[in-house]
Amino acid sequence: MAAAATTSDPDSQQLINLTSSSTSSRILFATDEWFAVADNLLNPSPPQFDPDAYCPEGKVMDGWETRRKRSAGHDWCVITLGGAPRHVGDVTYDAVKVEVDTAYFTGNQAPRISIEGVRVLRRHDENNNGTDDDNDENEDHLYTWMPGAASRLARGGGIQGTGQSAASVNRAAEACERVAVAAGKGNNNGGCEWIEILPMTPLKPGYEETRHHSFSIDQRVRKQVAEVGGITHIRVNYFPDGGVARLKLLGRVFPNNGGSTAPSAANNTTTIHADVQRIIDNSPANTIHLHFSSPNNNNNTNTDTAPPSTLPHHHPELSCITYGGMGLECSNKHYGIPMNLIRPSLGKDMGDGWETARHPERSAVVTKDPVTGLQDTPLFDWAVLKLGCGGTTNTGISRIIVDTRHFKGNFPESVKIDGCCASSSINNLSDEQVCASAGDTKNNDVQWFPLLPRVAM
Repeated sequence: MAAAATTSDPDSQQLINLTSSSTSSRILFATDEWFAVADNLLNPSPPQFDPDAYCPEGKVMDGWETRRKRSAGHDWCVITLGGAPRHVGDVTYDAVKVEVDTAYFTGNQAPRISIEGVRVLRRHDENNNGTDDDNDENEDHLYTWMPGAASRLARGGGIQGTGQSAASVNRAAEACERVAVAAGKGNNNGGCEWIEILPMTPLKPGYEETRHHSFSIDQRVRKQVAEVGGITHIRVNYFPDGGVARLKLLGRVFPNNGGSTAPSAANNTTTIHADVQRIIDNSPANTIHLHFSSPNNNNNTNTDTAPPSTLPHHHPELSCITYGGMGLECSNKHYGIPMNLIRPSLGKDMGDGWETARHPERSAVVTKDPVTGLQDTPLFDWAVLKLGCGGTTNTGISRIIVDTRHFKGNFPESVKIDGCCASSSINNLSDEQVCASAGDTKNNDVQWFPLLPRVAM
């Protein structure tokens, strides 16, 4: 297991940012880019934040942010390194230092991250079938090994509001395995795994005092990199999901591979594409899920498209503040308060609801219960709503509506609703007592009973 050293490199001023779009570094694959594309990680400019900026996918964030993980596994992306002109030969790199910036990701930062590296070799065609690129003067082999990379690069990067299918993720993972095996054979070391540049490491929220993370690469890791002749690509792993604003892998052109020192603007003949597209992309490709209401029907008068909460019902909505409902307490109010859940109007955007921060202790890799198909985790968030009109006794509950409007990549994986009778001839409990029992399975002061079993959203 590699470890992050605490000492810094004595010649750090001479290091190149190997993961910058300005030095030809590119994203080849990312499992999910719902809230923000992975290309933002490589932006050489400082991250920006507008508290009032929202887009169809939710809050606008300047970094790579994935959805809250619902399927098994974790999120990851693959980056081809840059920093030297390609015309000098097959360029590889020595990794010296990692800098991670979680700026503005205060409740949605990736809680843990790791980085792996590999050297992608040119193919050898012993049968002369036209696949030998030993003599090629281009660098296609750095990109074409990853399925879908060519089309991604041709369109200028990732598409916000999208995620890869399970089949696409599997194909990309298999490609990663193949290049690692090829690298092991090419260096005659028998290795067939990516080199662990940075082990799984916790990240802090993106507040000004905690956003900057710096890690020097362990000398044992650098020795491994030297043994394979340097690296050309890295794989960045989120455990399991979340966001990071910027990533810098600082290093040097690996010696004795035809490379030199850091390139100047005058001798860098590699074509540098424009910086990543604007964070808010209003193209149709960004809109994945349609709202109930038609864009031309703001009053929701069409009963075929109107949300069910706007249609007449024979029982009142007891939880609504119109009838005296109250949002008493919750486990987390990082992005909203329970009172937003029971307003009579539809939410105007993602900020007009109840959203919790991503749990910092969530599993690094998501697993599923084979019976229920839901996430296998003991963690959950909760909110206590007090019904208006004194609650209900004789008629019971006839309908429950859970509306995830605007929450497209951060809706709850599942929901479970319980009820209790706090004000009756048997029980006369205060709001404080009720809230104290919520989420505490060992508290028997309040007898909760199920209204809705745990169901997927």
